Amino acid sequence: MAGFFGLFDYNKPGPGVDKDAPPKAPFFMFFEILQRKFWNLIKVNMMFLIFNLPALILGMLVMLMFFPNIIPDALSDSQAMASDIMLKFILLTLAMCIPMITVGPAQAGFTYIMRNYSREEHAFLWGDFKDTALKNMKQSMIIGTINFFATFLMLFVINTYNSLIKVGQLPVMLGTIFMMLMIVMFTIFAMMNMYIYPILVTFKLSIKQIYKNALIFAVIKFFPNLGILLLSAFIILLSFGMIFPFSQLIGIFLYLFLTISFIGFMTNFYTYPKLQKFMISRLEEDDDDEDEDDDDEDSEDDEDGEDEEENDIHAASDDDIGDSGNESGQEDESSGSEAPGAGENNNEIKRYF
Repeated sequence: MAGFFGLFDYNKPGPGVDKDAPPKAPFFMFFEILQRKFWNLIKVNMMFLIFNLPALILGMLVMLMFFPNIIPDALSDSQAMASDIMLKFILLTLAMCIPMITVGPAQAGFTYIMRNYSREEHAFLWGDFKDTALKNMKQSMIIGTINFFATFLMLFVINTYNSLIKVGQLPVMLGTIFMMLMIVMFTIFAMMNMYIYPILVTFKLSIKQIYKNALIFAVIKFFPNLGILLLSAFIILLSFGMIFPFSQLIGIFLYLFLTISFIGFMTNFYTYPKLQKFMISRLEEDDDDEDEDDDDEDSEDDEDGEDEEENDIHAASDDDIGDSGNESGQEDESSGSEAPGAGENNNEIKRYF
């Protein structure tokens, strides 16, 4: 007897999941997946940081060279300099999480895993990370390079406008307009980066098509995208004690183990349904339409074949009744009547293609 009076019987099947149960709300689904994949998110976070280390080092060098004093008097006061370096690191962390400053292949592998988790699919941490990075090596390297230079170029232009306004070399009104336009462009570019890598690992498109589709998503979903950007910034600033003051060592600890993977999962959980609705579903509809057209063509071919068989049968019956001269005439008529039908079918195929 299994168990004790039917109790503690672990071989007994459970109730399972009701197939007719309504889908869970995305809010609850997010935290349910987060709970199941929590330890994997920690592993992916550490793995990504190792391969993304070149982008972190290069990004910090650029920040120190072209943005030397975000905090005033940072070059004259050691404590202000330490705070300035920490602020640069926090801003760079935000740029890595969006993601704008990353090593392309590493970001592609990371995004593939986060995308699979967001749609509740399995992913092998190292195997899928490595395979996706190698598969998209060329395109992701180009995208990573473009994003790196575009990000710092726009930040440099914004900082330049701000400096020119402060020293009076640019009229305040005109300089403010130019600076605000550049900030809007930078914000839209940041939104595009939320979609670039998910599109890269999901579809086989050219780099131009990837950026074009990312721009469309950034514009048509501007306010929801802005909400995700602000939420990401809030989480990062909160983790480093920039909103409620506490030790910034906690933020560094979270950065090493969870921050990037958590925001990456959150971003992919938000962006993938958009790709499903506007791209994947339309591709599936096109495939279904092509299959239906193929079925229609096959049915037309079958009908033509049946008509030919019927004509052959009628011709055979006339052979039994009529003479040989009538036979040849009827065969000519039957052959002449078949030609227009075949020609119409060919014209339909040409119009379809």
